[in-house]
Amino acid sequence: MVTELERNVDVVGNALFQIRDMFEDPSEVAFDDVRESMEKLEAIFNAKALIDAAFAHICERDEAGRRVGAKHPNAYLKQCLGLSPKEAYDRLARGKDLFAEPSVAGPGEHGNDIDSDQDAAAREAEERERSERERLAREEQQRARQRARENQRKARGQAGQVSGEKQAAIRQELDNLLEAAQGERQRLLADAMREALTRDVADLRATVRRWVDEVNRKHRRPENPNAGMEKRGVFVGQRKADGTFDIRITGVAGDTALMKALLDKGTAPNSNLPEGVEDYRSPSQRRYDQLMQILKHYDTCKQQRDAHGCASVVVSVTLDDLADADATTRFSTNTGIDLDCFDLVRLGMDGTADFVLTVEGTTGVPLNLQRSTRIASIAQRVALLAVDGVCAWAGCSVPLSECEAHHVLAWIRGGNTDIANLTPMCREHHRQNNDHWDHRFNKSHMEYDPGEGRAGLRRRGRKDLEFNHSDGARHSAVRRLRTRGQPANPARTSDPGEPRKPAQPVQAELLLVPQAQDPDPPF
Repeated sequence: MVTELERNVDVVGNALFQIRDMFEDPSEVAFDDVRESMEKLEAIFNAKALIDAAFAHICERDEAGRRVGAKHPNAYLKQCLGLSPKEAYDRLARGKDLFAEPSVAGPGEHGNDIDSDQDAAAREAEERERSERERLAREEQQRARQRARENQRKARGQAGQVSGEKQAAIRQELDNLLEAAQGERQRLLADAMREALTRDVADLRATVRRWVDEVNRKHRRPENPNAGMEKRGVFVGQRKADGTFDIRITGVAGDTALMKALLDKGTAPNSNLPEGVEDYRSPSQRRYDQLMQILKHYDTCKQQRDAHGCASVVVSVTLDDLADADATTRFSTNTGIDLDCFDLVRLGMDGTADFVLTVEGTTGVPLNLQRSTRIASIAQRVALLAVDGVCAWAGCSVPLSECEAHHVLAWIRGGNTDIANLTPMCREHHRQNNDHWDHRFNKSHMEYDPGEGRAGLRRRGRKDLEFNHSDGARHSAVRRLRTRGQPANPARTSDPGEPRKPAQPVQAELLLVPQAQDPDPPF
């Protein structure tokens, strides 16, 4: 099979390259000449969505993540196939739907314990009834499993004709099924695959959403008021061309009612505006302004102050950045969202604490805590923002606000909480790091490079450390200093084992804006 697959992949690849060459100059191609062939090609490629799901299922079953030193298969799909996290998740989820053993409702608990003072005959009769109920429940569960397998088989039969986009829409809507309704998933999946052959994506999504709502209503028991809590969440989208972001909130009824009541308080004319200013805002804009006032007020009301810092947006800039800045200049932050001067003014710079971090020189904040505590201080996190900007794992772009401060030499192995032994890592890569530095299970680890002044990734069989060159890492304050010809570490030691020598101080400005962020960074 392997040889046959390789041969077929080569045939498909060569054919695609030939088709690509035919379209190299679209001015020589007439629509009517190629229309039917392109429609046929698109229909043929619908089969790839099923192949993708099957391969993702194989990756999960055979623990493909270990091939790249990770526990979960999504790491392999992202690293070796170049998939986005969203696409990797979608393929794995569709593979589970189409190929994994279907989930069905288990036999319920019936009856109560028999009082000890009941006579033997009553206990025996009750035991017979219980055994019969359990037998019937097991038989029903087996029938349900058989129905689920049959529906799964039907769904697979249709999936080869359904595009990946439609399959993703189906999966996203089915994910809204309550836990108690998961036994209906395979039936809905088979019906949705059938409907996908005649509906467009929008209509298909609306249809499946209606089915899911109907099924959820049957399984949403009045005695379980928290049935919707599992779906709550906040999602922040990517920056759009006009500089705005879409933020989606999924809330339960009570929390939504509270949020709406608080936001509606800001819909009155001139609310949250200086006195005497005419109000031309829409109701939606007034609610937004009210929400921002609530978020900004949080820090004032939250009096707790500890080593983790308050709710803060930290802006990382160099002195050159400030000198060269204009109205369009954007500055990196610990959230991964770049801000311009107008954004900073809107956040409120009057409450800003100003950290001046001297790279490779003397600083005014305690960065070396030795063994006194395992948790990194706010000053150390500010320093990590200046040096790394994002997660230090090679190729990662997760912002520092979502990162943990990792001990390069593990705390349990005697590693100190000082800046030379700390590097930011996102949760995913923190789990992948091998603290023992022995490449067990093909796992990689972070090592500190005194010459670079930061940690790099040590992969198995690689001689050199691999550093992060993602966009966020390249635009950290220290990286920008290096790019501009201002070496952040001009006095390097010839022997990496020697203690680091102080260098000429190079200043990077970091502005701490105490506004809406999680007050306790996840270490």
